[in-house]
Amino acid sequence: MSRVLRYLILAAALLPGVGVRALAAQDSQFGVSGLGTPGRFESVRSRATAGAFAAFDPLSSLVDAALGWADHLTISTGSATSYRAIEFPGSRTWTRATRFPVLGLSGSIGHGITIGGGFATYLDKSYDISTRDTVDIRGVPVPVIDRYTSDGAVSDLRVAAAVRISPKLLAGAGAHLLTGSARVRAGRDFQDSSYIDTFEASELTYDGFGASASVIAVPLPSLSVSAFVRSDTRLRARENGTLLSRNDLPTTVGAALRWQPGAAATLAASVVSQSWGSAGANAYSTVNWSVGTEVGRGMPLRLGVRGGHLPFGPGGGAPSEFGIAGGTGFRFSEGRGLIDLSLEHLSRNGVGLREKVWTFLVGFTVRP
Repeated sequence: MSRVLRYLILAAALLPGVGVRALAAQDSQFGVSGLGTPGRFESVRSRATAGAFAAFDPLSSLVDAALGWADHLTISTGSATSYRAIEFPGSRTWTRATRFPVLGLSGSIGHGITIGGGFATYLDKSYDISTRDTVDIRGVPVPVIDRYTSDGAVSDLRVAAAVRISPKLLAGAGAHLLTGSARVRAGRDFQDSSYIDTFEASELTYDGFGASASVIAVPLPSLSVSAFVRSDTRLRARENGTLLSRNDLPTTVGAALRWQPGAAATLAASVVSQSWGSAGANAYSTVNWSVGTEVGRGMPLRLGVRGGHLPFGPGGGAPSEFGIAGGTGFRFSEGRGLIDLSLEHLSRNGVGLREKVWTFLVGFTVRP
C-alpha cells in the first residue's frame, strides 16, 4: 500500500499540468518529490544571522566542538511559525505552520570536557496537496479530486562531547540516531455523487544513524576557524515492520570563520557541502553559504544572508534558495535566562515552482 501512496504523491508533484493545488501544505513543496525538507541545525540566535554563527554556537547542533564554550548547565529550545506563499502554474496559495525544531541540553563535567544532547528536525515530511483531473469510467468522463497527505518528520537525536585541548583548540564528536514516523493518506473524491469516495492510509516509520566530528581553532584572540564533517548512513522506511525503501543519506563537510574586530561587533561566514545526490531520484548534491553579523551588547542587532540550493525538486535541477534574516535578544535574571527573536525571509525557485517563506522564531535559554 505504501509504495502505491509514494508513487501517487510523486506523480502529483511532477504533474502540475493536471491542476495540482496545495490545500494546507505544512511544509515546503520542494520536499514532496524527495525524502522531505531538510531541517536546520541552528538555534534561534544563529537563524537571526542566517546560520553564519551556527558553527560557533553551543546552542546549535551543527558543530560539536562549540559545546566546549558551554561552561554552565544550559537548556535551550525554540519555536518557529512560518507563513508560506506557494506558487505553481496557474495558482497560488498561503499556508501556515508552527514547529518546535530544536531542543538542547549541555553542561561541563570538568577537566575541560562538556557533554550535550537534544533533538533537531532532520527531515520534515508534512504536506497536504490535491490534484484535479478527469477519468474515464466505462467511457464516461468523471471529474475527480485526488488528495495526498503526509504528517510527520524524521528527528535527529544527538549525543555529543567536546574537549578544550588548549585555550586555542577545541574538538568534538557526536553520535546521531535518526528516528520518526509519518501518517500517509491518499484519497479520491468523485464529483459525481453516484460514485463512492475512496482512500488508503498507512503509517511509516523511519530509522538511520550518523556520526560527526569537528574542531575549532583560535589562532588570534579576534579570529576563530571551524571545520566539521558528518556522515549519515541510510534512511530506512518501514510499514508494520516490513522494509519498503532504503535511501543513502549525505556526507556533510563544512567550514566557517568568525572575526571580532571590536568588543561589540562580530562577523561570521560559513560554507556547507552535502552529497544529497546519492539519496535517489530527484535528489541533488548542494553547496550552501551564509554571512552574518552581530553588533551591540545588551540587545544586539543580528543580521545575515544565505544562499544555495535545496536537495530535492521535481526534476530539471536543484531548486535555488536565497534568504535574509535579522533579530535580537536580551538577558534577564542576571544572565540566567535569555530570549532570542528572529525573523527570516526565504525565496525558493525550481522548475515550474516558487515559494516565499516568512518565519518568526522565538528561542528560550535557561542557565540554572
